[in-house]
Amino acid sequence: MPPRDEQDYEQRRQQIIDGALSAFSAKGFEKTSNKDIAEAAKIGSPGLIYHYFKDKVDLLHRVVLERMPLIQIMDHAEEMFDLPPEVALPELAARLLKAAEQWPTAAIAKVIIAESMHNRRVAQLVNEIGPGRGLRILATYLERQMDAGRLRRMDPHVAARMLVGPIVSYALTRYIFEQAEIMHVPPATMIQVTIEGFLQAMQPE
Repeated sequence: MPPRDEQDYEQRRQQIIDGALSAFSAKGFEKTSNKDIAEAAKIGSPGLIYHYFKDKVDLLHRVVLERMPLIQIMDHAEEMFDLPPEVALPELAARLLKAAEQWPTAAIAKVIIAESMHNRRVAQLVNEIGPGRGLRILATYLERQMDAGRLRRMDPHVAARMLVGPIVSYALTRYIFEQAEIMHVPPATMIQVTIEGFLQAMQPE
C-alpha cells in the first residue's frame, strides 16, 4: 500500500474508532448499530466498517486498546520494576486513579462491564489486554520485590489482588457509580491509606 494510501487508511480507521467510542458511550454496545457508528464517525456507508474491522467486537477491542488511558500505563509499567515498593506503588496507584478521572475511561468501563456480563468473547478480549495483563505485571513486580527481601514471601498473584482491590473499589464507586459517600475522599488519601496498609501487611518476616 503506497504511503498516502496508508495514511488515508489509518485516518479513516481512527475516525471509525472515535465514532464507535461515541456511539457505544451513548447507547451501549448491544444497542449500537453499524449505522449508529457510521453516523458518529461521519462515514458514508455502515458496510465500510467491515473493511477496517472484522466485526463489532473487534471494533470494541480496538476502542479499549487504543483509547483507554489505563492501557498506556501498563505499557510503561516495567520502567518501575527496580524501584522499591514505597516509591513504585504510590506512583503506580496515582497514575491509575489519574487515568480513571480522564475521558473516556469511565465511559469505556461502563460499556465493557455491561457487555462482559453476557458476552464471553468480549470478557476474554478485555481481560487479556486489561485486568488480566495488569495483574500479571503487578504480580511480577511484587515477586521481584519478594526476591529482593523487600516484601514478605507469599503468592504474588494473591498479593496483587490484595493491593488492587481497594483501589479498584474506590475507582468504581467514585467514577462509575458516583457514590456520594466517597466523593469527598481525594485520590491521594485513598492511595496513602491503601499503600500504607499493604506495606505494613507485607513487611518481611
